[in-house]
Amino acid sequence: MFNGERLYQQLMNNYALFDGKPRSGLVCFETFPHGIVCAMAGRVIQAKPKATVRRVALKNRGYDVRRLPNIDFVDAALCAVAADEFLNGRYQLYGDRVEGFIVVPASSFA
Repeated sequence: MFNGERLYQQLMNNYALFDGKPRSGLVCFETFPHGIVCAMAGRVIQAKPKATVRRVALKNRGYDVRRLPNIDFVDAALCAVAADEFLNGRYQLYGDRVEGFIVVPASSFA
């Protein structure tokens, strides 16, 4: 979490914080691996065992997870999926402008 905060501090100099409004240009946004997995599954799913659940979610999307050595790499891959969906306009938001938004891939689950 502390590394994420340091990264955010560096990014905010060059990227606008996503405020929930569609915009052109580069933005920084927050996402959450378990939320991504639930969105991808279209339902709330058990978090445990998270390494297995998250690898299966990526496999179900057609990703080869064999070269992801630990949960940190798996979570990074999930966040990359969320970023790709965001870039393609296929996302949903949780939160508000005051507290901020969490971005996850779009799904039938809301």
